[in-house]
Amino acid sequence: MSHTIYRNLLDEELLYRVAHKRDQEALATLHKRYAHLALGVGMKYLSADAAKDAVQVVFIKIWTDVAQYKIKSFKPWLYTVVKNHCLMELRKQQPTTPVDAENTFDFVEYEDLSHHKMEQEQVLRILESCLSKLQEAQKTCIELFYLHQKTYAEIAAHNQMDDKQVKSYLQNGRRNLKLCFGQHKNSIAS
Repeated sequence: MSHTIYRNLLDEELLYRVAHKRDQEALATLHKRYAHLALGVGMKYLSADAAKDAVQVVFIKIWTDVAQYKIKSFKPWLYTVVKNHCLMELRKQQPTTPVDAENTFDFVEYEDLSHHKMEQEQVLRILESCLSKLQEAQKTCIELFYLHQKTYAEIAAHNQMDDKQVKSYLQNGRRNLKLCFGQHKNSIAS
């Protein structure tokens, strides 16, 4: 899968790939998206070098342990894990000093969760509508590749076509979905 495709995946899709497929590119994409924010949280508690180390420890923990967590929203979860790791480090360094963990919510822009859920549902409805407008072969290839994580070869065998046809249907399907989403852009924006 190309880097461009990873960039377009949701955090939760990337986490699924890390947890269930041991996908290093998915972890690298999450790191690229959030390491700077995690570092900002770490620097509220620790020195710059210690904060960098903390971020690396947390991302290693994601790689090794993410399968055991049920993460609904990655960004707030990451904030909490980084904050807790930093607080533990502070307690190790200064066990008798109280730690103020209250004024640290710059990392996550908390939104009205019901609004966010409504927006996600609207996006899903638009996606379903756009998928239904694709040619059948494009739709099948898109669903098998993204929803069922099938490889080009598996899709080709399943649909009795060659890898080049699969690649073509995926490229055209993605392009058509992008165009369709573009037509619905105003209804997604709030």
